[in-house]
Amino acid sequence: MIDTNKHFLRLADWSEERIVETINTAMRLKQDLKAGRPTPELQGMSVGMFFEKPSLRTITTFQVGINQLGGFPVLLAPDSIGLGKRESVKDVARCLSRWVNAIVVRCFKQNLIEQLAEYGSVPVVNALTDDYHPCQAIAFAQMIREQIGELKGKTVAFIGDGNNVANSFTALAARTGMNFTLACPKGFEQPKAFIDEMMPDFEKRGTKYRVFNDPKEAVKDADILYSDVWVSMGQEGEKDTKQSHFLPFRIDAELLKHAPSHVKVSHCLPAHRGDEITDEVMDNLELNMSYEEAENRLHAHKAVLVEVMKAYK
Repeated sequence: MIDTNKHFLRLADWSEERIVETINTAMRLKQDLKAGRPTPELQGMSVGMFFEKPSLRTITTFQVGINQLGGFPVLLAPDSIGLGKRESVKDVARCLSRWVNAIVVRCFKQNLIEQLAEYGSVPVVNALTDDYHPCQAIAFAQMIREQIGELKGKTVAFIGDGNNVANSFTALAARTGMNFTLACPKGFEQPKAFIDEMMPDFEKRGTKYRVFNDPKEAVKDADILYSDVWVSMGQEGEKDTKQSHFLPFRIDAELLKHAPSHVKVSHCLPAHRGDEITDEVMDNLELNMSYEEAENRLHAHKAVLVEVMKAYK
């Protein structure tokens, strides 16, 4: 049985209080860095980093962040380890737990990260799987707090695939009193079992979860429009099929005409300009908050590590 409080495997595993505390920590760490104040929360600790998927923001911000907290990042090359192939996941988890204080994992299968959490004895942080991207949700929430205002009552319209980022943002909305709208083609909705799990939180807080197949309807009451790539890593074989379905689901000047005048836009990056979002929108830095969100990946990742290590200690 996995102790989900010890790890950060899904945002849905954490309470509203713990999510908000982590966002507050991220904001504090950002202020400390800008003020030149030391933050040695991981002093003398080592963090193993297993990255099965390519990365720019995640790998950079985790490595830099661990150093800023006084810790030491250990990059674990997938080809060298052969996790589950050269050596069993059980054995890798048990050995790593005797050398490092936490493990950060960016991989394809959620089951892999759950096995590492089950068989290891140190906290495991989900830096992205095919099912969830909880660290992105923390950085996104921090961006909203800084650029737009309090989370409660805000409406996020996610334009595109019901994917891992959409799942984590749904959990964020359900836990913190936000409304979540998904605009996607028929057949690309989020998993029903996950939405069923989240619905009691929406009902408890009196907030809305909605799905539209018309993006113009979805954006009418949005405070922020969000986009992600149509084809995630590992789904390249679906590119032609997905593009034909998703062409109307693009954040562009025409779609923005149907949104409120105060609306903002963000993207988890990397952005495929001309597909899910246009150059015109990406390069409008008054409208587009993607780079502020990317900056916050550094502080969000540090905050997640501080939080799991607090529980571990």
